[in-house]
Amino acid sequence: MRSVLLALLVAVPASATNSIHRTAGAEPPSLDPSLGSGTMAAPALSDMVEGLVTRGPSKHPEPGCAESWTVSSDRLTWTFHLRPGLQWSDGRPLTADDFVYSYRRLLDPATGASNAGLFLAIRNARKIIQRQLPPDALGVRAPDASTFIVELEFPVPYLLQLLANTQAAPVPKHVIDKLGRDWARPGALVSNGPYVLTERVPQSYVKLTKNPRYHAADRVSIDDVYWHPAQDLGAAFRRFRAGEMDVVLNVAPDDLGWVRENQPEALHTGPIHATYLLVLNVSREPLDDVRVRRALSLAIDRDVIANQLLKTGVRPAWSFVSPGIGGYPGRVAAEEGVPAAKRIAEARRLLDEAGFGPENPLTLPLVYDTQEENRKIMIAIATMWQVIGVKAEISNVEFRAALGALRTRNYAVARSSTFSLYDDPNAFLQQYGSQSPSNWAGWR
Repeated sequence: MRSVLLALLVAVPASATNSIHRTAGAEPPSLDPSLGSGTMAAPALSDMVEGLVTRGPSKHPEPGCAESWTVSSDRLTWTFHLRPGLQWSDGRPLTADDFVYSYRRLLDPATGASNAGLFLAIRNARKIIQRQLPPDALGVRAPDASTFIVELEFPVPYLLQLLANTQAAPVPKHVIDKLGRDWARPGALVSNGPYVLTERVPQSYVKLTKNPRYHAADRVSIDDVYWHPAQDLGAAFRRFRAGEMDVVLNVAPDDLGWVRENQPEALHTGPIHATYLLVLNVSREPLDDVRVRRALSLAIDRDVIANQLLKTGVRPAWSFVSPGIGGYPGRVAAEEGVPAAKRIAEARRLLDEAGFGPENPLTLPLVYDTQEENRKIMIAIATMWQVIGVKAEISNVEFRAALGALRTRNYAVARSSTFSLYDDPNAFLQQYGSQSPSNWAGWR
């Protein structure tokens, strides 16, 4: 388990054809901004859509579709003033009503947006997610075509950071009404950002082409962007070395040393707030027993995984919330710094108390999404669990299948990771609230 992952970006100048080829993570199940998830969906959607605000080079919110905004003295009412002449990529005008529709659709349980819980601060959002109110009760309105108002239930200092995420981007009602969930495909998807989707070849690439109707099209210098899925980091890096890729997001630990020695000028690193974790389905026996869960956690030697297996600068994760986010100092876990032998002894005691031991061994299915780094970590964890008498039945599946298993809770133990979408501890904590759509563990 690890916290504050080191983001690795390997890059070379764009090719003379004025296009750029980039790799990210697994191919996303959807390019609908409300549904897109995964390490490829987020950056690709950032090229295609733009919300009220966007993130600049410093990662701080800057004007996007909104050229300005004001906030009431109690910080509960935010009024956004849209830029004049905004258009969808098909030429239709983009107005404040589009934002009203998009926010209501995002919070509508029928949409199935796993990140809808990010926006619980908006008036009535929680009750809408819980199906106690209809989506049109959401605290958003458009008094005119260029004014969009958001009403909150409580002040949130990170609201602009939230609204800079792709989930808060507008989606085209006139297209979705016609095509339904089939709208997010080449030839149908209409967007409002720097690029528009023009081609998608499954398991090969997603091609984005410059959107001439984007309000800042004159500042977009690259005509075409190709996003290539890359679950095998080693294969992606080999394509970079062969000149097939211009940018590789993330480098496998085995290749990092070579890059530092041979192409240090191409390596760009920086900290991000993220946590690599195992999700335990607490609606299943025996994982509903806190003694079993605690024993499994105690047996995992985070220091060995971070410092001996990975060796990329990641830090052992002793809390779900990434230390340092939003000023969070990081809570010291009771087992942090405890010698391995003492942790193992306590784990065995807890399992014995829960009814497991040599005469009644515990076997758990452990599923992860296909990637070499994940495979190594899962094997290490299975070995650590074996020491306390737990057998892990490891299986790997494609990212789409792993995500589907999590969403339907059709798993016992599953690998996952959490990336903060804004600078506040709540970016982590909201995901496992009882009513959160992303509460895949089933916490109550």
